[in-house]
Amino acid sequence: MTCKIMRRTTYTLYILCALLLHLAASCTGESEQKEDTDTENCLHVGISNMQETNPVYTRVAYSGAQGEHMEFGTGDYFGLFVLGEDGSVKAGNVKVYCSGLDNSGSTVWSIYKEGDTQGNSSNHTMADILGLGSTFFAYYPYNEALGSADGAAALQAYVTNFMNTLAADQSSSLTEHDLLVASNIPGCEYGEVLTGSEGHVSLTFAHALAMLRFHLPAGSVRYDYLIENKDFTPYLTGIDDGQEEYRYLFKPGGILDICIKYVLDGKLYRFETGKWKFLRPIYTAAGHCYTLDESAIKVPYNTAVDMGTSVMWASFNLGTEDDPTATSENISTLKGTCVMWGANKDTGNYGSSAYTTYNNAFTEGTAPNKLPIGYNFSGNPIYDAATNAWGGEWRTPTADEWTELFNACTYTAADGMVTFTSKKTGNSIRLKQAGYYDSSTPSSTTTGYYWSSSASTESSIKAHSTMFAASARIHTNASRYTGLPVRPVFSK
Repeated sequence: MTCKIMRRTTYTLYILCALLLHLAASCTGESEQKEDTDTENCLHVGISNMQETNPVYTRVAYSGAQGEHMEFGTGDYFGLFVLGEDGSVKAGNVKVYCSGLDNSGSTVWSIYKEGDTQGNSSNHTMADILGLGSTFFAYYPYNEALGSADGAAALQAYVTNFMNTLAADQSSSLTEHDLLVASNIPGCEYGEVLTGSEGHVSLTFAHALAMLRFHLPAGSVRYDYLIENKDFTPYLTGIDDGQEEYRYLFKPGGILDICIKYVLDGKLYRFETGKWKFLRPIYTAAGHCYTLDESAIKVPYNTAVDMGTSVMWASFNLGTEDDPTATSENISTLKGTCVMWGANKDTGNYGSSAYTTYNNAFTEGTAPNKLPIGYNFSGNPIYDAATNAWGGEWRTPTADEWTELFNACTYTAADGMVTFTSKKTGNSIRLKQAGYYDSSTPSSTTTGYYWSSSASTESSIKAHSTMFAASARIHTNASRYTGLPVRPVFSK
């Protein structure tokens, strides 16, 4: 007897690997085809999606300039175990394989026990297999070496061993490294098995692994790929619109811990997350895809602190996320990026001459040195370095928002740091006293100066900043060409 399975496939952008195969089943006799209404002792097979349920929290920051489509087809096969109520194996490592398509284009599956003759002259009927027990374990890809196994514990151990010995080099293929499981063995968390009347058994395969997905510009050269501090080689799925798309399967259950560096036109770029920075902890789960995407918010909102004000305050300065020495423990002690007022990026130099150069090259609208008194650029990526670098709703705080912070907090200064502690929430943020730049050399490094997004209301060449001294926190006006750090915020 053979089992004919109708297949329907769906594909959704960002949903990777197996693509929701809805496989409706009917059985045929060995000599003649029966009607679809005769479905006694039939097997239904499906594969759940590789999920990307929340793109914001599955994407990873990208620092730089800028699915595997799996279906069962002819020759594919998976392994099937049937266990009795006592956990003993009634049918071990039964091979279920696709022998081709029928005249209507439906996939035809055959079932036989491993070890039968190559001609498969003694096929076992669906009733022979499905009627042996009520506990099932199915897996893909098929492994002849698995044998008949001893029972549920051995099958669960197989899943664990498969994940622990997953190949680091997946460049030649992806699907052979995937592990799909459908089971109703107690304690096996992957997939699903449903049994119905008249011998119906429904297998829904789920991914025991997680997937990493990322794009690199075509022509880029691999510099270093690390996951959990170990080298890995992903699978190149294709090239589209100048972008190479890569996929990699890995064991879930821990923090997504990745550092990818590549060289393009002599410049080094990178993706990173997890233990490399401790800035964006993403805990991985089976059957989920994690996408490294340059459009993702570079620094997540959960790094912000509620200081009892109208805005949430970042716990570290703009640019410290790119400092190679940054960790969760020391990041608030780092200066980060210094920018001139209205410059949406670090220009590498500061002072009157550098500001003139920047403004003369400005082409997107009114140059920053021409913005009128009282102007506020907060949230405008043309002028706001925080918005431009971190994305989302991150922005440079206004002068009023700094005043609000002063009024809501107590203030202490020690060891080159100032600490604001909210009188309402009890939360604290620390800011480094890094001085200011009128050239490439810092001045007054025992005092902390930070930009606001608000231009001075008195002078067209100055803007509001803050000054943190040992015993004072005040507003001041700094020349717009001064290089100061930025502490980003976003509105609640």
